[in-house]
Amino acid sequence: MGLTGFRENILKLRAEQAKSIPSRVFFNHFFSIIYCIDCNEEKYDLKKVPFYNGIKIKNEKFNIEEVRKLLWNSWSTEYAYRIGEKIDNNDYYKFSLHWNFPQAYYSVYLSMTAFHETQGIANEQHEKSIKLFGNSVKDKHYPSAISFYTSGLKDEFEYSGLPNFKGFPKDHSVLSKIECLEDAELQLATFLKTTRKKNAEDKRSRLQKQNHRDFRNAKGEFRKSFKKEHWDIIFKTIPITSVFNLLYRLRIKANYRDIESFVNADIDFKSFHSSLGQLIYYLNFIHEAYIVKAIGIAEYEKVLKAFPNHLNEETALKRFEENIKPLE
Repeated sequence: MGLTGFRENILKLRAEQAKSIPSRVFFNHFFSIIYCIDCNEEKYDLKKVPFYNGIKIKNEKFNIEEVRKLLWNSWSTEYAYRIGEKIDNNDYYKFSLHWNFPQAYYSVYLSMTAFHETQGIANEQHEKSIKLFGNSVKDKHYPSAISFYTSGLKDEFEYSGLPNFKGFPKDHSVLSKIECLEDAELQLATFLKTTRKKNAEDKRSRLQKQNHRDFRNAKGEFRKSFKKEHWDIIFKTIPITSVFNLLYRLRIKANYRDIESFVNADIDFKSFHSSLGQLIYYLNFIHEAYIVKAIGIAEYEKVLKAFPNHLNEETALKRFEENIKPLE
């Protein structure tokens, strides 16, 4: 091989490695979420969450049938996500990503909406539902294991629910190995930071299409350069950034172009699938437990037992027997 061919191969290798970096970063970020949850000794002890103890039906037009449909859809979607574990094939994990990402998001979204149905706040607007979740996190309605979030204006982000996070060190790498809780919270803070920035950039793009009057220059055109004062107008309209924003960001990545970068990445696809599955499991546990608290264990059991057992014996049924019943 000549020198030119060698250089071309090196450049090609670097290009492939660069393409895989976003995927490796995402893997690290989601692993950090599970690490933080696993380290929390009170993650299943919802009785220590004052909000949980006071939950009751607040929907004056409550219909158990609506909750049943939402929960069954959530459980069916979670089952579909977990099929890969039975196949246990790395290529399957890799090429199933384009539907796994939406499955992860929708399973959790549906169970949360089922709980919102008991409270009379359910709606079909995803951004509004995510905002409701974020406000509930801020108001300490959720266990500390997932009550992390960021808020604030440009270059003034504040991070909550990450007690070991002390700021971003100069030598920090988003590809660093997670070896302790401090490492995990640093990765998680990075995930929240980049997601909040991405939300602001996406909103700017939408405003640009509208040629929004707040951002026009002297010529009446949408300004090309944004100063902090302009970004702050946008950030003031963005709710706090929580774990649901992270899941929603993953759902959006299910388009073909982004999935290609994941498929070609050098990551442990099985571990990534497992980490995401654990997050689904935990978030669904919380909302199912909240629903039980609202409607009563007898009504919930009717909904649970009417669903095909072989589809949720490792998920909803297991959560109910091992984690929810002991709370009653």
